[in-house]
Amino acid sequence: MLMDSLSRSIKKMKHMDIVENAAMDAEKKAKNDADYRTVVADFSNTVNKLHEAVATMDYKVTSEAVQCLEECMDKLNKAVTAGVVDADTLTGARQQITRKVNPNLEKEWKAYHQKKTKISFSKLDTLGSLAGSPDMIASIKENIAGGGEWAGLTFTDDGVHTRLFLLKESIDQIDELEENLNLSDEIKAFIVKVTNKKAKLTDVTPSILEWIKRESLDDKFVINFMG
Repeated sequence: MLMDSLSRSIKKMKHMDIVENAAMDAEKKAKNDADYRTVVADFSNTVNKLHEAVATMDYKVTSEAVQCLEECMDKLNKAVTAGVVDADTLTGARQQITRKVNPNLEKEWKAYHQKKTKISFSKLDTLGSLAGSPDMIASIKENIAGGGEWAGLTFTDDGVHTRLFLLKESIDQIDELEENLNLSDEIKAFIVKVTNKKAKLTDVTPSILEWIKRESLDDKFVINFMG
């Protein structure tokens, strides 16, 4: 009788262990599945952002960046075997994204942005006050600066346009301003001197004077004595 009771107790304890382990395994699986979905979503956002940057700008993805992305994709594929997420492999994929993919893209985008916008800022300096109102110029510069960080490239600060869109729009706006003014190299050089306060009376050549009169810019320039 005592042995029968003890046997039943042992069976009951074993059953409880099985139920408890199954519950723990189910909880672990649910967590791994949720982590996998998060990592895949983050990786997809990165790839979509990269696609948008390439489609919007003349941005070229380097072979190094492509290799990092392919390695990450391979790790994500290997993280799931027989319908089960392997936590260690998933951790490796997450580290691939945070330690290699994102830092590499951030570095490459920053270098591209600096080179691309240097030309635009140079054009603004060349155009000087002819480019537009101070508020408009400030807005253009703000939009260009806002597109310098890879992490926030698809943020919509105004709730409508992404920073990438505003970056492209501002660069195009500068190009349009320059094109509409239709400046010769001589006039551009003259404006640069004026902007840097280095223009001399001898720099006002007949062609420069003709351009000033033709564009009705007589009140845009003043003559001062050097201090």
